[in-house]
Amino acid sequence: MHPFLHIGNISLPMYGLCTMVGTIFALLAVFRLRKKGSPISEDNLLDALIWAILLGFLCAKLLYYMVDPPQMPHSWRELWDLISAGLVFYGGLLGGLLGLLLVSLKTKKNIITYTDLMAPCFCLAHAGGRVGCLMAGCCYGIEHTGFCSVVLDGVSRLATQPMEAGFLVILSGVLTAIFLKKPNRGAVTGWYMVLYAVWRFIIEFFRADDRGAVGALSTSQFISLFIFAFGLFLLIRSRKTVNDFAAAAPAEPEEEAAAEEKKEQEQE
Repeated sequence: MHPFLHIGNISLPMYGLCTMVGTIFALLAVFRLRKKGSPISEDNLLDALIWAILLGFLCAKLLYYMVDPPQMPHSWRELWDLISAGLVFYGGLLGGLLGLLLVSLKTKKNIITYTDLMAPCFCLAHAGGRVGCLMAGCCYGIEHTGFCSVVLDGVSRLATQPMEAGFLVILSGVLTAIFLKKPNRGAVTGWYMVLYAVWRFIIEFFRADDRGAVGALSTSQFISLFIFAFGLFLLIRSRKTVNDFAAAAPAEPEEEAAAEEKKEQEQE
């Protein structure tokens, strides 16, 4: 467990650094994937990313405080510790979707068009966050020795954090392959929701950190049931929806180059 990276007198939180690295890879991937036929313009994609990140972070914090209510800080140090405390993934997911909804209403495009493009890349940012969890010592697994174990605070535990990071990288590859086949709207998002919900429901049985409960289920397992159901609905509905790629009508390379040159001239 290495919660901080020390550079001289500066201490940088490893959770934030790992999440940032994962987010950078996700951003590079999403702009590259957009060129494969998505009808979303680069400017609209940038707006969507900004709102999704901001609202995602806010809602991830709010759900964390709901699951683990904090005490009133009595100093600036305690306030900083409160602000820099953990995040809840599903809160971030719901907040990100809210940000995408705002942009989709503004651009008059279906929100699923945005999520189909972003889902494969979002997995990379999430994977980086899970590596950050390992460094910070949170989201740990049950006590376990032997294969796929890690020692945290002197206790050997199942390495649930890198296990999920690995799953998310694989899921990103699977969703990218589906996206490149140019499916109907909702197929990529549907598969993301179904596959991740199943994984999350199962891995929760092997975690030992305190993360709230709804009856016999953890908070995340309870939410996973709704995520799975909606994902299944999207997969069934996608058979009758339009194909966004046909509407994109991507320009030829020469036309794209001419458009970029014209844009640069207008900026000058």
